[in-house]
Amino acid sequence: EIAQALTEQGIRVLHDTTINDYPSYNGAYTKTLGIIEWYLEKYPSIQVVLDVHRDGMTKSDGTKLKVTADIQGKKAAQIMLVLGTNEGGLPHEGWQKNLTLGLQIQDKLNTMYPTLARPLNLRKERFNQHATHGSMIVEVGSDGNTLSEALLAGRCFANALASVLRTTD
Repeated sequence: EIAQALTEQGIRVLHDTTINDYPSYNGAYTKTLGIIEWYLEKYPSIQVVLDVHRDGMTKSDGTKLKVTADIQGKKAAQIMLVLGTNEGGLPHEGWQKNLTLGLQIQDKLNTMYPTLARPLNLRKERFNQHATHGSMIVEVGSDGNTLSEALLAGRCFANALASVLRTTD
């Protein structure tokens, strides 16, 4: 949905649908980094790399939680941006640039869709975000959200991202 909405707004998108955490979550970021590096070598003009996830939010009794916002009378999964730093010890020289972009998107989400964005999550890990100056994890709701909630959130996120990218060109 994010790729489609960005494309509809004239933003060129490469959408890789490789599942890197199956059959095991272990090594998923290493597999993903290989794919990112392959794309960056083939298409060096790539400016933004999104790693789209859904948050796992389960109570101790097994109940799955979902996070929603009301968007014009419809339920949307809330969005959380996760940005890494070099605090964990791995080199990540451009993390401040990623954070700047993330804050711009967060601000645009808050302006366009109040309550859609959860607080930005700044972490010690780098999550492959050292590969470009426009990298971030986008958590689209949780494993408790419905597909329709996630699709609406993805479209709203894409609208905010497109708006930010148009103003930074």
